[in-house]
Amino acid sequence: MATINNSSTSLEPIALIGMSCEFAGDIHSPNDLWHALKESRDVGSTTPIDRFDLESFTAHMLNMDNSGQFRQKLLRAGYFMSNQQWDMFEPSFFDLSDAEAGSVDPCHRLLMLKFVHLLDDAGYSVEKINGTKTSVHIGQFSTDHALATSRMRPEHRSRFHGPNSLLYNASTRLSYHFNLHGPNVSLDVACSSSLEALHMAVQCLRTNEADMAVCGGVNGIFTPENFLFSSLIGAQSPDGRSRSFSADANGYAKGDGLGLLLLKRLSDAERDGDRIYCVIRDVLSGHDGNEDKLNFVVPSAAGQGRLLANIYSRNNFDTRKILFVEAHGTGTPVGDPIEANCLGRFFNRSNLDPPLLLGSIKSNLGHTEGAAGVASLIKVAMCMYHRGITANMQFTSLNPKIDAQKYNLHIVQNFIPFPTLPNNEKIAIGVNSFGMGGTTTHAIIEEYQPNKISITNGHINGYHIKSKQYFTFIFSTKSRQTLNDQLIEFKRWLDTKPINNIDDDDDDQAFLQRISQQLLLKRTISYTHSAIFVFVNRQQLQDQINAFLTEQTSPGLSIISRPTKALSQKICFVFSGQGPQWWAMGRQLYESEPLFNKWINLIDKEMTKINNGEWRLLEELIEKKNEQESRINDTNIAQPTLFTIQVALTVSLISWKIDPSSIISHSAGDQAAAFVAGRLSLEEAIRMLAVSMSEEEIENKLLKGIEHLACIAFVNSPRSVTISSDEIQQILSISYPNVFEARLHKAANVFLEISSHLVLVKSIRECYELTNQQQSSPLILPTLKRKENEQITLLSSLAQLTTSSHVWQQYFHTRQILPMKNHKEYFDTNRIPTHPLLGIRQLVDQTSATWKSLININLSQHIYLKDYKSQDLILFPAVAYLELATAACQQLLP
Repeated sequence: MATINNSSTSLEPIALIGMSCEFAGDIHSPNDLWHALKESRDVGSTTPIDRFDLESFTAHMLNMDNSGQFRQKLLRAGYFMSNQQWDMFEPSFFDLSDAEAGSVDPCHRLLMLKFVHLLDDAGYSVEKINGTKTSVHIGQFSTDHALATSRMRPEHRSRFHGPNSLLYNASTRLSYHFNLHGPNVSLDVACSSSLEALHMAVQCLRTNEADMAVCGGVNGIFTPENFLFSSLIGAQSPDGRSRSFSADANGYAKGDGLGLLLLKRLSDAERDGDRIYCVIRDVLSGHDGNEDKLNFVVPSAAGQGRLLANIYSRNNFDTRKILFVEAHGTGTPVGDPIEANCLGRFFNRSNLDPPLLLGSIKSNLGHTEGAAGVASLIKVAMCMYHRGITANMQFTSLNPKIDAQKYNLHIVQNFIPFPTLPNNEKIAIGVNSFGMGGTTTHAIIEEYQPNKISITNGHINGYHIKSKQYFTFIFSTKSRQTLNDQLIEFKRWLDTKPINNIDDDDDDQAFLQRISQQLLLKRTISYTHSAIFVFVNRQQLQDQINAFLTEQTSPGLSIISRPTKALSQKICFVFSGQGPQWWAMGRQLYESEPLFNKWINLIDKEMTKINNGEWRLLEELIEKKNEQESRINDTNIAQPTLFTIQVALTVSLISWKIDPSSIISHSAGDQAAAFVAGRLSLEEAIRMLAVSMSEEEIENKLLKGIEHLACIAFVNSPRSVTISSDEIQQILSISYPNVFEARLHKAANVFLEISSHLVLVKSIRECYELTNQQQSSPLILPTLKRKENEQITLLSSLAQLTTSSHVWQQYFHTRQILPMKNHKEYFDTNRIPTHPLLGIRQLVDQTSATWKSLININLSQHIYLKDYKSQDLILFPAVAYLELATAACQQLLP
């Protein structure tokens, strides 16, 4: 048993708070990856015909292969992402022209897109991360795009192709486009590149060079050269499957892939209320040297063992806590035994101990090379999140060179749930990643155990806040078409999630609540086109989505078009006067919003004391059974109830971090405005409302001595009297426009009418247009509408205020990400012809099909064309045209 007791260096733990990925088999997210792993789904395929035809490329070598050995080694399968996956790119989102976007390495385009998904998964917006001290570390060693670009004829190249083909763009495009100010590194240490990127990211956080760190890797297979190289050295599986640790392992299978991680110091993540997948205890990197290596590319047992000893020693980490090691596990007959036996010797499990479990994601996704390490780490994070280890695929029997019995090793062949450990101990997992050149990296990952009560931003780490009755979904893009595409994709996804098939046995309400958290918390919705859905159940949501897609109206559905830039958060609260009251106003919010309920009850108690129990506020607002019984339109009832509704609404809004920059009131709205502004205490405001005098009392007490300034205008009831005055009217006619103009000069462009119904919209707009010289129109929102659903009205208005991230901090936490759909096909297929005569398909648009080919009849693969002559003139055979048409159809309709 290897228990290391050296003194530990103080190494701050790092929290993994966000992930995004893209892999073969239409795996678009960590959640998709988890399902593929759990189902042991084989996502491999033959080499797509529109990538390259390796046989055509190596035709001259095959012609000389008399023994057939080369043909046997020739690779014909792997783990390939579809062109649609590489095409998921919207140039306008990143302020790129079509010409520049078409020249960017497809790997870098996908990195930019998945970076947005990464932020969404972590609950951050593009705007929120803008200008932050965030570092970026990206591993990539595939140079296929640069190689393809070098082959392009000069007339096909744009001025962008040269710089856009270089690997440094992998990280620098992210820092540039998203305005990130931390360290930036693109690195290539072969297959361990992405886990080395994690090592560098962790170092940046620990040295405070960055407050957040993005790391990961990407791999794209677009040209046949690397396939050919792997075939020649015998490292790659001819049938395109990685059989990690299996006796029939015959090499690794190449795979496309991308993975990104977002990291923070654990203390910062807990402070900020981030959702934490797992904790990175430490990452360490080293190099094999050459002491026991047979050649440059063969792994070193000594180097791997030295790395393990160093990392566990410096953390004083008890190796018995390691349940599972996610191995490099390429599936080569030489590399697998070296790695497995090295792990066995180091962890040294006796037969009395639980076995050391081993597996590798390469058995599921193939070897994604520059993305291999981050693929392993995403797998481990999802295992932590779902508390179980998925099976190692393609395994038949153990490689006989692995001493599994001696070291008590076990290859995971079925899903294994995490055990329950004594004393609430944390599950720990090791992750290996090795580079062909000798760079080795190991990470120690622990499950995250939240504090029992650690509430920040309305979220308890590891748990979800109690579901509310109504839910809000917001989707936002830069064009109506992509918004439609996004909703179609979401609807398709939602239809695959029946109520009785939801993970963790959650009911549908909790399921919808989690999605609402995914879409709202911390995100800044500031793109030009937005769709807002406020609903109570799944059926209502589906009806609203159908209404949106068919351009119809539906209660709870709002469609917003406004400039891309976020509105400034100068919000003006407008308190209207008497008139908008209606029977039963406020009842739904009284039942659903605790703070609203609390303030209604508080004001009711204060008002009952002052009016000596003549009438009760709660009786009028809540208890009256029908409109006929209501006295809501009596002035002495209407004004206090409106005041109460306005105060309860305002307190709720402020508790959600919606703070006014200015306040305007009209008529009977003055008391509520004065209280909210801090000019009156609650008791003073209520006493002003509760004063009721007879005509005689008004004349003797209020108007005595000022009869020349004011008089009684109306006697509404024995205890309700209206006072009028020319002088007062003159003062009011001057002061209200001036006050409004002064407020508008403070640049408020959002007006929230604090009232039971919108009554001042026209007045606000007219004053705004008169005062504001800008072209923009004000955003005027209601808090309630007469006899309409109160939660839908209020939440719809809140949703339109989400240009500031803190608006939703008391509500939700984000998780799932929806893919943006492409406008145009940007997947620049390689410049190697997939057919010896047809040539290269040209990137024009999605509806055209054009190929270009340069046929040199002096080359060996075309020399046979010299044989077709007419009067010594070499002609292109008619049957060849038929062959070209057939080949084109095969590429269009594989």
